[in-house]
Amino acid sequence: MTTLTEARKTWRVSHAFHGRSIKDFLLEVAEFSRQIYKKVRMGGQVLVNGEECELRDLLRAGDLLTVIFPEEERGRIDPAEGPLAIVYEDEDVLVVDKPSGLPAVPPFDHSTPSLASYLLHYYVQRKYPFTVHIVTRLDRDTSGLMLVAKHTYSHMLLTKELKKVERRYQAIVEGNMELEKGKIDEPIAREVDSIIKRKVAEDGRPSQTLFQIEKQLKDYTWIRLQLLTGRTHQVRVHMSYLDHPLAGDTLYGGKEVEGIAGQALHCDQLHFFHPWTKKRMTIVSDPPAAWNVFSEIKA
Repeated sequence: MTTLTEARKTWRVSHAFHGRSIKDFLLEVAEFSRQIYKKVRMGGQVLVNGEECELRDLLRAGDLLTVIFPEEERGRIDPAEGPLAIVYEDEDVLVVDKPSGLPAVPPFDHSTPSLASYLLHYYVQRKYPFTVHIVTRLDRDTSGLMLVAKHTYSHMLLTKELKKVERRYQAIVEGNMELEKGKIDEPIAREVDSIIKRKVAEDGRPSQTLFQIEKQLKDYTWIRLQLLTGRTHQVRVHMSYLDHPLAGDTLYGGKEVEGIAGQALHCDQLHFFHPWTKKRMTIVSDPPAAWNVFSEIKA
């Protein structure tokens, strides 16, 4: 279990910043946004070689600069106890394997629990002084891996490099696809008079999805996908556009499948650069056991 009662980061000051201010270092080297800098100035703590300092103070080469970030406000999310499949955790990030049927964040009326609510309860139990910062979100009925930043600074660093976060999926679509692999390059826009549904449209935002057949089944095709962009319902819209809607995706033309909740879409791989260590991370997850019903259908 990772115990974290505060967010604290330490840097060794290089010769390039000898004689320059702590403020300069935090904005240029630590990549602080103006918002985070203001939060640290108003409610955090800054130490140089263990001694508390002002942000205008000057640094010397070899100094150890430490920032203790302030406790975070938690907003309107109410903590709720519920099952969490945490597959990776350190002081900066969490990766959670979300089940199908659980929304990532609470609905507008807060009528049902969410992954964010469960995470906040987990934080409260462990006395983490943070709120929940979801980096990669999944639809309610999509299962799989979600990346969560542990604190505000980690969240800022990850969102700055969001294009480098790779999400890969497995899905089961209706019918037998003819192309073994390909790239869907079709813009996506919101459906007129709908706040939920999307469609392929010329005036939509650029959207690109790579796909490759994993195996053919009797009435379905098991495929792997990689998102090159991150539009709402991107996989669901693109596969429906190809006349191969996701199994169970009734919103986009698919038929319900007995034993499968929602659409058969699972984020099985996350690749990202750790916000602090800069190490490339790879996290994997198997599709839900309920998908075995498809494997039993022979081509």
